Amino acid sequence: MNIIVQLQGGLGNQLFQYATARALAHRHQTSLLIDQGWFTKTYDDVTPRELLLTTLNTKGAFISLDSPPKKPKLIRRILQKVWPVNPYVYSEKTPYCFDPYLTKAPTFKAQNLYLMGYWQSYRYFDQIKNILQSEISLKVSLHTHYQNYLNQIQASKSAMVHVRRGDYVHLANAAKVHGFVGLDYYVQGMSNLLSRDPDTHFFVFSDDLVWARSNLPHQDKITFIQTLESSDAVTQELELMTHCQSHLIANSSLSWWAAWLAKNPANTVICPSRWTNDSALNWDDLLPAHWQRI
Repeated sequence: MNIIVQLQGGLGNQLFQYATARALAHRHQTSLLIDQGWFTKTYDDVTPRELLLTTLNTKGAFISLDSPPKKPKLIRRILQKVWPVNPYVYSEKTPYCFDPYLTKAPTFKAQNLYLMGYWQSYRYFDQIKNILQSEISLKVSLHTHYQNYLNQIQASKSAMVHVRRGDYVHLANAAKVHGFVGLDYYVQGMSNLLSRDPDTHFFVFSDDLVWARSNLPHQDKITFIQTLESSDAVTQELELMTHCQSHLIANSSLSWWAAWLAKNPANTVICPSRWTNDSALNWDDLLPAHWQRI
């Protein structure tokens, strides 16, 4: 049996998919294959993304299936349990919710397990956190541009502030599902961190620095991270984020990973109380209990 995972979305989503598949491969002591075929196509009303996992020290072999499996219908879901249909396709049932049945191997040893979904729950891979902290690391050294920021981060009582606007404001589908968390969230979060330590210095990462410079409070305590025009800028900035001592994250999987992978095991994390605009969803499988929700 091999574990095959379909990658899609931005870096944060790619990391959730990788981490879940990596944990399964580790659990079953089997090979990991990473299907990158999603990135060879274009999609309507979906933010264009690049494959970024290749810039990290991740494990597994990259493949691109000519005819990737489709989300299994009822008849296939039944058949693959009683007959060695290959691969055994497992599709995510409920977004942001841990599915304990995923941890079980397919019925037949000859079946490969193909994962389709986002798998946004730390419960899938919390048991291999040390492994992931090692593997989700840069293959190359930090650019000099970012090394200068890292020196400042390490020399201060640093707090990461991630402001995600971009498609959350300008792309209809993303704005409908997620939406920008709003200025009040950042005002409250920054005030909270300063009440814990008045010497806190904020390092702001954003896809809209113009808005951040014009609106965020405590400008005298902020360093704005200027993004380089390079293909690996996102992974370079994720590395910077993990070195901060505390984290004020957006409703974004990228800053979620920065907080979860933090070098400081006692880091303070402040996160939105609601990850999407769907008020009916429960976030306990996504947001660790010790993270402060506001």
